[in-house]
Amino acid sequence: MKLSYVIVTRNRCDELLRTLDRLELETRLPHGSWEVVIVDNASDDGSAEAVAREHREAKIIRLDENEGMPGRNHGFRAARGKYVCLLDDDSYPTGRAIPMAIAHLERDSRVAAVVGRVVLPDGTLEGPALPCVMMGGASVVRKSVLDKTKGFSPEFFRQAEEYDLSFRILRLGLRIERFEDVVFRHEKVAGGRSSALVHRMDLRNNLILVERFLPKELRRPYRHDWATRYAALARHEGHEKAARTAMHEALVWSRRERSVGRQTLDPATLETVLSLQAHAKAVEAWKRRTGLNRVAIADFGKNVYATWRACGAAGLQVAALADQRAAFAGMRYRGVPMMPVAEAVRGGGIDGVVLSNTNPAQVAARAAQIRSVFAGPLLTLWEPRYLERPIVPRAGESAAEAA
Repeated sequence: MKLSYVIVTRNRCDELLRTLDRLELETRLPHGSWEVVIVDNASDDGSAEAVAREHREAKIIRLDENEGMPGRNHGFRAARGKYVCLLDDDSYPTGRAIPMAIAHLERDSRVAAVVGRVVLPDGTLEGPALPCVMMGGASVVRKSVLDKTKGFSPEFFRQAEEYDLSFRILRLGLRIERFEDVVFRHEKVAGGRSSALVHRMDLRNNLILVERFLPKELRRPYRHDWATRYAALARHEGHEKAARTAMHEALVWSRRERSVGRQTLDPATLETVLSLQAHAKAVEAWKRRTGLNRVAIADFGKNVYATWRACGAAGLQVAALADQRAAFAGMRYRGVPMMPVAEAVRGGGIDGVVLSNTNPAQVAARAAQIRSVFAGPLLTLWEPRYLERPIVPRAGESAAEAA
């Protein structure tokens, strides 16, 4: 068996059935060389019965309770394929995504997973804040790697579970590679998720990542940044109580990580994850090339500290942290004001802008927004990679539409 799809679902019967229909059209592998394993997280809408009736070839694992994203582990254990494609119940590959991903994995044994570009119904993109991280709805992974790592950690019910698993894979000396011409679509169907739970898990789980994986000298700055960022986003949405609960739970987990032993990333893996040296070199070269001195950093993202540190090492004065989101209005970052980019560059005084955001789904659009209000030098810190060819849009067509 070449490939196993593993899909986790809960109470989204109609969308699940549509996804299974799409896989028949989009997999592009010989019949009999792939399978579908569905993990039903205690649905009560008849999902399992409908799949058994309309897609008899699919394997269904029914759970007695909702285990969240780690429920996928049941599917990993049941999968017979050499490779496993992780999907949500409303995401699916398009074009030659599956054959291309498998061919790359066959060519290079040091690649543990191939991550694709995810296109949403409106043509915009979806991606992880750090380019080296898998996506639960758009990744093809070696089954042997999932067996070795034991899959998702059960404490990550949702939010940041891909980061934890990805960091553990990278610690094995393997690579996770993303390509823009391996394209998945995500219908992003509303699923009745609790917004308070999402914010609580975002804050709590990201702080667990800090305590579990980062070396001592980086724990404090990243703990500060991620706590400030995710708490502000939660409060802005009216979930201050969820943020307080998350901070308490994260403290408990920090004590646990100290007692059981951290999984601190080695220097090479840390560089893969945070790109501290790469960002420092890019900023230093940019300064030499442009001769600038006073800059703004955009955005208040997951890895802004790497950019802040790089600017300091290059001798640049950071005048503002530019971010459009209302949740951060009026705040300060390490002593500098946070404000929209148009406000940060108004009246001059800013020689250049460094885009700290390395989310592959956001870099191009965010750079275009900055260029619409600032004509000076702009440094971006992420570049797309392709397996076969760059996607060149036709006149009047976006890159997402061209895919």
